Amino acid sequence: MIEPSEHRPSQAIVDLGAIRHNLTIIQARMQPEQLLYATVKADAYGHGAIQISKAALEAGADGLAVATVDEGIELRQAGIQDVPILILGLTDPRGIAEILHYHLTVTVSGTEFFEVAYQQLQRSGELALLDECTLNFHLALDTGMGRIGLRTTAEVRAFAEAINAFPWAQWEGVFTHFATAGGGPEAYIQTQWKQWQSLLQAVPDTVRYRHYANSAMALWYDQAIPSDIVRYGIGIYGVDPKDQLPEGDWPADLAVNQQDAFKPALSLISEIVHVKKVTKGSKISYGATYEAQEDEWIATIPMGYADGWLRRYEVFPVLVDGQACPIVGRINMDQLMIRLPKQYPVGTTVTFIGQDGHLNNHVSYLAQQIDTIGYEILTTIGKRVPRIYLDEAGKVKE
Repeated sequence: MIEPSEHRPSQAIVDLGAIRHNLTIIQARMQPEQLLYATVKADAYGHGAIQISKAALEAGADGLAVATVDEGIELRQAGIQDVPILILGLTDPRGIAEILHYHLTVTVSGTEFFEVAYQQLQRSGELALLDECTLNFHLALDTGMGRIGLRTTAEVRAFAEAINAFPWAQWEGVFTHFATAGGGPEAYIQTQWKQWQSLLQAVPDTVRYRHYANSAMALWYDQAIPSDIVRYGIGIYGVDPKDQLPEGDWPADLAVNQQDAFKPALSLISEIVHVKKVTKGSKISYGATYEAQEDEWIATIPMGYADGWLRRYEVFPVLVDGQACPIVGRINMDQLMIRLPKQYPVGTTVTFIGQDGHLNNHVSYLAQQIDTIGYEILTTIGKRVPRIYLDEAGKVKE
């Protein structure tokens, strides 16, 4: 298992005050009856699931959403109890005992889950668990995402009838996911909305929650019937779902969000660990793809693709003393080299994500340069990069 490298200057700084601020943006748009679930899957989009979950709950979140059972168990074992944890992905029913033990809410796409889960408890001699615990579940409906869920009203009606054979399972909610709310043809949102309304006609009135809102839907696409649960994801972390940038000095062809004052929660920094002056014609890094065009100051930084700074990120300059410094040569597994405008000492801070002086390596700006999304850059930051948490006052949180 990869553990954080505490004896290395590369680290991700996470501002919990920014997390709380970003939650207020969505809370201001919500109706009193709506519930807010903080989506903390993929280790809270690379920010650290345990710390972010606790901060979100302290700021008023009603529940948490993760992708896998293991992510849910991690939160329960960290002491996060008495709040719902919804598993958004489909789950292996053979893990039913742990699901019940940790009081996790699962997502299903049919009754096969319950059949296999019951058989598993029967084989393991643990059927008594069903006398002690109720399994809460949400049914996924596929309205056009093409990922998981039932697709027709006939399928939903058949499910509603068949689920009565499993009295130990509590049908708590149904949900769908909109494919283009975060980018793509907006007309498709209405196509999915009509299908959602159609499928809901087959859902019994006893099912408590009907939810469809991720960050983008909740922020920008108000519908006539509010989502009972808002699954707030990328917005928590201060990144626009469409990778629109905050107001600032950006190239004119980039989209800017003038409405939502998101605060990016994560900065990624390191330090110069070695610096040297090379002569014109010197080669740098694997493949000797870079050649110094003149005598140059070259610094080595302990950050590489094993830390999540992938080889295709070589187009991003890093920031040193408020200046953009290009990466030279290929990014290594654990290190990379940059060209400095002048000599800087070992120990000088290097910013990969975040602000330095008037320059800002905003994650959405970086994403647009390589035709990806901010989600990908954040979630690929490696486990060996320590996460350092700041409290509201900007002090390191123990």
